[in-house]
Amino acid sequence: MRLRRFLAALPLLALAHCAGGDDLVRVLPPEAVTTTTGEAGEAARLISEYRHGRGLGPVVADGQLNEAALVQARAVAEAGRLSHGAFASRMAGFRIAGYSAENLSAGSPSVAGAIARWKASPGHDENLLLPQARRIGLARADSPGHGYGRYWALVLAQ
Repeated sequence: MRLRRFLAALPLLALAHCAGGDDLVRVLPPEAVTTTTGEAGEAARLISEYRHGRGLGPVVADGQLNEAALVQARAVAEAGRLSHGAFASRMAGFRIAGYSAENLSAGSPSVAGAIARWKASPGHDENLLLPQARRIGLARADSPGHGYGRYWALVLAQ
């Protein structure tokens, strides 16, 4: 839900990493969670249609952003709660520079449902309509019988 302009200076990114930290504590073992990025194309299509209706350009699914989203979707599913953690450091680790944002959701059974929730939330909606966004990554993590059961992570970037 945060919009961040990445700093070019590596020392500042390292400082942000130390100050931000990852506040997620794993309560589920990795084998209890399954993940997929298979719905990223559908998400790009739905988000592009939404953006087009507001005079903005389309977005495309991007493998690098899918991987960044996958890491966070798994982390929040294993923790059983939503948190952006050290977003700037995570993006830097994937070499994602420039404008970027992240939306998280839990419990929605479908990608369309997750996007509908983001549209209804002012901060998440702002990210969907980020004028600089050209690429997205989407991942889903499932933890049947635990927490919210289904977790979504969306990363938008230039």
